[in-house]
Amino acid sequence: MKISVIGGGAIGLLISYFLKQNGNEPVIYTRSLSQAEELSKSGLTYIDMKGSETTIMVEAKPFAVYNAEESICIIAVKQTAMKELTGLIKYNEVSSLFLQNGISHLSFLKSMPQKQISIGVVEHGAIKKGFTTVHHLGEGRIKISSYRGDSEHTWCDLLHSTRFPILIEEEWERMVYEKLIMNASINPLTALLRITNGELLTNPHALSMMKELFEEAVSVLNMTEQREVLWKELLVLCRNTSLNRSSMLKSVESGKQTEIESITGEIIKRGIELKIETPYSRFAYEAISSLDWRG
Repeated sequence: MKISVIGGGAIGLLISYFLKQNGNEPVIYTRSLSQAEELSKSGLTYIDMKGSETTIMVEAKPFAVYNAEESICIIAVKQTAMKELTGLIKYNEVSSLFLQNGISHLSFLKSMPQKQISIGVVEHGAIKKGFTTVHHLGEGRIKISSYRGDSEHTWCDLLHSTRFPILIEEEWERMVYEKLIMNASINPLTALLRITNGELLTNPHALSMMKELFEEAVSVLNMTEQREVLWKELLVLCRNTSLNRSSMLKSVESGKQTEIESITGEIIKRGIELKIETPYSRFAYEAISSLDWRG
């Protein structure tokens, strides 16, 4: 089956590789024509956690030619690129799966005409190298929940494998909030300190700051009853993706705009609404925003 994958970043390439391994035919839509041409010519190279490389041939096209030729579509772009897709994702009959950090895209989904929309959160660690290579740095799960319709089981059938487990969640809002807590605790710190996810656990000062960011996120999202479980999950996530450099860190290093607004910005916004102080989140927000401004 042909499946659109919109986004040629680390997650888009990772998803495409495992779709192909499951017998599907991913069609990767990229922001630049150059990346699409290189992928079509050289194929997609996957590097596993042991360093072994596998190259598969894929079809790739630029965003501009997307016309919903494939009836199912995975959107794996960053929040900062969502506005570019407004004119693309307008086809009623396309079943879509959104894989983003943060929660800013939720307002985007409300206006979409599709009858079948699912949301997913990715726990894998991966980094893109050049136009065509993805290095899988940490194996995890993808959690999927239906936002509208009932297509989550279809996505499970298409993606699930032993090395790429899919977990179906009944409550999409809770799933997204839990992921937001993880992102708000990890991403800004790794970007500011220029460290991997694993170093958040081995550096006691970084761990202390991560705990403060975690507590603020849990409080404003009204998840305090799950505090202990979520903290353990956060530590496990850091261990499982210990070699990973967060997407926010990679954005800072490359001079690209980060997703701080849709992650920490949302925590601060909720805090203001509920009159809950978020000093650590505010500092992280201003610090990362100053790097965005500089870039």
